[in-house]
Amino acid sequence: MNHIETLVSKAGELADTKAEMLKLKAVGKISETVSSLIVSISIVLCIVLAITIISFGAALWIGYAMGNVSKGFFIVGAFYLVAGIFVYLFRKTWIKIPLNNLLIDKLIKD
Repeated sequence: MNHIETLVSKAGELADTKAEMLKLKAVGKISETVSSLIVSISIVLCIVLAITIISFGAALWIGYAMGNVSKGFFIVGAFYLVAGIFVYLFRKTWIKIPLNNLLIDKLIKD
């Protein structure tokens, strides 16, 4: 009877240890995913800022070349409209699927 109590006690300790290990793995994966997401957001913000500044410069440059600054802004705006349409049309293949795959890889990777 004493051996059975010891065996049950050891099995309980093993279950507790396994549960704690799973919690730690989950926390590790979540923290890795969140940190990667924060880095990615930071990079995207820097790129957006750079594109904004370049866009203003291009609009002014085109406008001065055409003799009317507002035409430059309209041309740059039209370029972004066309680019936005392409991104919308291909959003699943360019954004959704790669982002899903990246998150799944981060969460499943050992």
